[in-house]
Amino acid sequence: MWRSRSRVGIGILVCVSFAAGRAGAEQGKLPVPWPTSPDEVIPYGQAPAPKKPPAPSSSPSSSSITPAPAPLIPPAAPVPAPSPAPAPASTSTSTSTSTSTSRNTTVKTAGGETRIGALGEGLVFIDGDHNADWDLRRLFLRLEHAPTRWLRFRGEAGLANGDSFAVQQAVIELSPTPAFGVHAGIILLPVGIINRLNAPTTFLTVDRPLTDQLIIPTIWRELGAGIFGEIGGGLRYELDVVRGLDGADFSAQAPLAGGRANGLALGSGGAAFVGRLELFGLPEGFVMGGSGYYGSASGGQPMLAGVNVGLVEGDARFRGGGFDLRVEYAQMFIFDSYLINDYLGLLGQDAIPKMGGGFYANAGYDVLRLGGGDTRQELLFFGGYEHVNPRSAMSSYNYNPPTITPPGELPPNAPSPWRSFVHAGIDYRPLPSLVFKVDLQIALDPPLPPATAPVTTPGAPGTPRPLDPQLAAAARGKSFLGFAFGFAF
Repeated sequence: MWRSRSRVGIGILVCVSFAAGRAGAEQGKLPVPWPTSPDEVIPYGQAPAPKKPPAPSSSPSSSSITPAPAPLIPPAAPVPAPSPAPAPASTSTSTSTSTSTSRNTTVKTAGGETRIGALGEGLVFIDGDHNADWDLRRLFLRLEHAPTRWLRFRGEAGLANGDSFAVQQAVIELSPTPAFGVHAGIILLPVGIINRLNAPTTFLTVDRPLTDQLIIPTIWRELGAGIFGEIGGGLRYELDVVRGLDGADFSAQAPLAGGRANGLALGSGGAAFVGRLELFGLPEGFVMGGSGYYGSASGGQPMLAGVNVGLVEGDARFRGGGFDLRVEYAQMFIFDSYLINDYLGLLGQDAIPKMGGGFYANAGYDVLRLGGGDTRQELLFFGGYEHVNPRSAMSSYNYNPPTITPPGELPPNAPSPWRSFVHAGIDYRPLPSLVFKVDLQIALDPPLPPATAPVTTPGAPGTPRPLDPQLAAAARGKSFLGFAFGFAF
């Protein structure tokens, strides 16, 4: 039986056709907002310098952009023989909020520079019983406006999961120098690799790794403000204060995901701090970083006062010479998690954990490099391994009467077992901004049963919130064959 969650065929075809048409005019690959190598395929930043100067033309185009990475605003009046301004680091303003980079429609006027683009991805998962789950994951419009070299607005919003409107980011950035900038708005938290670089052209697998769904709740954005910058040409930093999570919406399968406000909640709530340090460029194409998060998860509920969340993460990635390599480890902590279980009345295997963690490593190689030809197409064969458990430890203060455990099941307060997966697949990129993927995920452990209504204590003051169906399906950890297309321009 085939199950369809969204059918937006006409919209997909139009957007893919438009993406291919726009990307067909590209003259080279774009740098990433946190650059790793000149040819990294992550669309949406400053365009690189062309290999050869174009012929003079009266119409502006992306191929005529000067080598300076930062956007240049034309002077109000012509001046004789202007020389290019010294180029600041290309990430001075895009480091803080850009999810991915791409070539897009650029309009330059006396009032500044405006870029318009789009991002989209569609997926289908087929399990061992030939059941199919279709998902139009995202179909977003992207807008960036820079009235001056040091001020920029960036926004991304559109259709999510085929049936709802979502704002992925809406940020104002001021960056007077590459070493220091400030931003505010709906911010993509600088945690892990994929939460920022989340365009489908930037990672190998059909779906985001489970570590980046069950442990780091990507795509994670919150209202906040912070500082960012680049020091010494090899170190990037960012520190933000953002709205905290709401522990009343946590779940056992993906503890933090339901607690996100996604930038839309107002009113009372806790605060959290999040930061990241990143080393890059030694060797060319290599990036290594670490992230940390700590903050309140009371959600303004007095009974959850004292509930806090911590998260630590480390990652490394390399892209160059045809290779695409990445590794990530993340550990999550929920302090005083038993208060959430008491508030929601959660018992046994439905109880919120105090710890969870995950690790993955992926490696791919572009086999078209073997032919020795000069082509912008890529055909990457990849493989990967992942080890994840969102309930690796439980609080000893949880209330768990022995009578709730049926024969043959785990003890009431036992953590969940770790689960492992292997991946193998192919990515074909006819253009840097367009990708088609095939991915086989093999679960090395039995999948979890389908989610059911949690076991609760009668009279509990709170009501558990059901997990998002798409995330609940991923949390089961089934084997599947996945197909996807994506674009980002």
